[in-house]
Amino acid sequence: MKALTKSVVLAASLAWVVPASAYMIGTEDVGGADTLLGQTDDLNANPTGTCGSGNSPTTELCWINNLLSSLGGGTTTYEEGDKVETQPYSTVDGSSTVIAFALSSPTEYFFIKNAGWYGLFENTPELDWAVIDTSLLAAGFNLPSDGFTISHIAPIGGTVDVPEPGTLALLGVGLFALGCRRRFMKS
Repeated sequence: MKALTKSVVLAASLAWVVPASAYMIGTEDVGGADTLLGQTDDLNANPTGTCGSGNSPTTELCWINNLLSSLGGGTTTYEEGDKVETQPYSTVDGSSTVIAFALSSPTEYFFIKNAGWYGLFENTPELDWAVIDTSLLAAGFNLPSDGFTISHIAPIGGTVDVPEPGTLALLGVGLFALGCRRRFMKS
């Protein structure tokens, strides 16, 4: 019975160490789809006030902060120097509507602009990748398209540390094995 219990615990631990992700591009695991927080074709169409005219970084940040505030979040930052223009992307394997691209650095949120439309995403499953389910976007985004570029993207809120869950899980399995061995030696 003890051997069966140990086997079940070991199998569960290994399943935790190697989690499955939703999307791949070739052999690259890009994680799951990021959460669309909001989209608009008018940066002044926001819940808490006007942001001015045009599509300057100041106007974009105003819209982003108004959107985050309406969702119960705090304010964030947007550095124009972090913006990437004409961002290429790839369609993930087996999908015609899910696209992905690598981010220059891990970030909590990312902002996209394409064809006069703006969208804000929470970057959650895989912080090094932006994964967008384009079926959730307004038709005005024109994504995916034959051009395979997005007008521009910007990391929002600065960079965040990417956790190493596989390493932590492996450490946990090792400590568990040492505890089992110690218990076995005492018996």
